[in-house]
Amino acid sequence: MIALADKGRARGVIYPELCKPFDMVTRNILAAKLERYGFDGWTARWIRLDGHIQRVKVNGSVSTWKSVMNGVSQGSVVEQIVFNIFINDIGSGIEYTLSKFTDDTKLSGAVHRLEGRNAIQTDLDRFEEWTHVNMLKSNKIKCKVLYLGWCNPHYQYRQGMKGLGEAL
Repeated sequence: MIALADKGRARGVIYPELCKPFDMVTRNILAAKLERYGFDGWTARWIRLDGHIQRVKVNGSVSTWKSVMNGVSQGSVVEQIVFNIFINDIGSGIEYTLSKFTDDTKLSGAVHRLEGRNAIQTDLDRFEEWTHVNMLKSNKIKCKVLYLGWCNPHYQYRQGMKGLGEAL
């Protein structure tokens, strides 16, 4: 990516952010994805189970038990693995480069031509559609655009369903 920018080719890099992704994972969607990827029925049923409860302990004070309907356990290696399974299909239909690691995502591509800028916008729209289908939300405030290369047109991408969103 940097090599193309060094040659004068403009590149656009978008860093979309998800709102509290570990807390918002819907168990039924996660269980369906686990089954699709070949996990046994027992594992999927265990993930899907209602009745997960938790409480918080701080400085000796303990909260009451609360039901937990969404999210993956945090603070364990399993959390990272399960979340990566959940977002494995985030790049479906993406034309340009999509990089992902846990909850860090990056869309990038050449933008020295209008077709490239439109392709990145389409990819951003697909990302937004994926978040909607998977019952997650984008954190538009934290989404950033990085413009690389000489004569970069600084295209104003928008984030929101079907072009109705805000400019980034």
